[in-house]
Amino acid sequence: MLYLLDEFAALGHLAAVERAMGLMAGYGVQLWPILQDLHQLRATYGAKAGTFLSNAGVLQVSGVNDNDTAKFVSDMLGQTTAVFQTMGRALDSEKSGVSYGEQHSARPLMTPDEVRNFPQNGELLFIAGKRPIMANKLVYYADPEFKGLFDPA
Repeated sequence: MLYLLDEFAALGHLAAVERAMGLMAGYGVQLWPILQDLHQLRATYGAKAGTFLSNAGVLQVSGVNDNDTAKFVSDMLGQTTAVFQTMGRALDSEKSGVSYGEQHSARPLMTPDEVRNFPQNGELLFIAGKRPIMANKLVYYADPEFKGLFDPA
């Protein structure tokens, strides 16, 4: 059973959900809480907010507007290696020539600024055990696959 909980923070602190967060999957229950940012989760669950994040099989991110959430997402994405071509020229009057090389430098896969400026119709998916995915948003209530599977109220 899937519980899609839009505006999850508005429900307030749910002690039963907090206790069961790590156990629900074993009983065939999936919780899909939807929050605006990490601040909402931390304000509601304090130090236990990490339990929700570490037990999430999927973390779906879109429309990030605050620095803390953008930094968290950037850190979750990890690093990549940027390769730069270099060229050197001898300036000595007795030697001449040009040398070429490569410089390898680590950089975030996406900086916090790039996360904040990610297209509004896109999303980032973090699936347990997989590399992050850039995807187009699926509007569940407009998708025929979900017709009749949710309560529109």
